[in-house]
Amino acid sequence: MGIDLELADVAAARYQLDSCQDSGRPCAHDPDCEENLYRLCSRGPSEFPYRQFHGINEIMQLTGMGYEAKPKTETIQAGIPGDEQARQDRAAADLRWRSQTVPGMTGIPAFKLRSNDRWLVTTREIDEALAAYAQVPAEQRASLQVDSKWVSWLEWLALARERGGFEAE
Repeated sequence: MGIDLELADVAAARYQLDSCQDSGRPCAHDPDCEENLYRLCSRGPSEFPYRQFHGINEIMQLTGMGYEAKPKTETIQAGIPGDEQARQDRAAADLRWRSQTVPGMTGIPAFKLRSNDRWLVTTREIDEALAAYAQVPAEQRASLQVDSKWVSWLEWLALARERGGFEAE
């Protein structure tokens, strides 16, 4: 199984466009949802070019950029159809679940790169991971950076930090 990573701002714009199109009404957003998604996508690559993360997770744990953990489970209540407050509550609970971390741990939890549950990797997690990598001895970083996939990962993290994080689906 492969995991697709998409920049958070692009993923959010894509969901907003889908929601507007599903509503059956003209988009009332400014800028228009389709225009907004196009603008974000035109800024350059919005998806990570690799789909397998086993090796990346191993290096992240080795360098202190990530950690092994299991996600907590959460049940999101269905609510009454058409109840706007219930819909907002479900969306907030879903966002909390997809953004979860483990208290006391820093970096990116490995489970977010192992399943396609629409995990959200936040800018805080990315900052922590990159700060940990900066503490790795220069010789070790140099030996890791001969791997083009690893270099792409570091570049992706820097880009994702500027674009609000990323989603793993």
